[in-house]
Amino acid sequence: MKRPWVTFIVVACSLGYFGFDQTFIGCCSMVRAQEAKTEAARITATEPASIVGGSKMTLKVRGFKLKESTEFRFPKATEVQGEITEKKDAGPPKGLENKLVGDTQLLAEITIPDNHPAGVLEYVISTSAGDAAGKLRVLARDSTIDETEPNNGFRESQELRSNQFARGAIQSDKDVDVYKMNAKAGQQLKVTVTSGAPSIMDAALNGYDARGQFLAEADDSDSRDPVLMLKPTTDGLIYLCVSSAHDIGGEWNSYLLTVEEVK
Repeated sequence: MKRPWVTFIVVACSLGYFGFDQTFIGCCSMVRAQEAKTEAARITATEPASIVGGSKMTLKVRGFKLKESTEFRFPKATEVQGEITEKKDAGPPKGLENKLVGDTQLLAEITIPDNHPAGVLEYVISTSAGDAAGKLRVLARDSTIDETEPNNGFRESQELRSNQFARGAIQSDKDVDVYKMNAKAGQQLKVTVTSGAPSIMDAALNGYDARGQFLAEADDSDSRDPVLMLKPTTDGLIYLCVSSAHDIGGEWNSYLLTVEEVK
């Protein structure tokens, strides 16, 4: 037989009863807040991790309640157009559960005008479960390169310049993307890998000198996206290697590689 006081606690929690001490009330509040968070529409991942201005492209978005979406809009940039073309259930990414990264996804056709400035673009997906807000990084075409395979080693590395962006993806397990660039002795470089799905992709970043000697590595920083500070001691090539920290590739593993010179 269920004890009366247990029954009363369950009922009191569900009704928001305030006759108990603050610890119990706080516990009930956290339970209800967690349930509300799960039931709300939410974005957890985008593919690709960035978009180029002056183009039309397909954006894939993953999250919670997105199958119930009705509109894709840009509140602060009405000149940008977004049209939802597909909504469906999403299977779990390799090694993860849907309860962590969402079980629905959508496709949207995005059109960025030529005159739209580079920077962060905010968007909203409207659903019957509420609005889900997200952000996209818009890049200028003349400052961006796209990864080309094969680029898995130093001999096949892809050339990159300082203050330039590289858009790529860890396409398969144990995939490594290698970039090379000329650097000067004492030059302070900040190298960042930004994923469109940091809750899914755990990127790793390694730096090597022209002889292939290890310089530095980075995994997580403030988030799972790595930030690497490099200061070469000699003039010449350096190599930047992007990979998965867990050797997992495939869907939802796109990234944006950024190299900035720090003055």
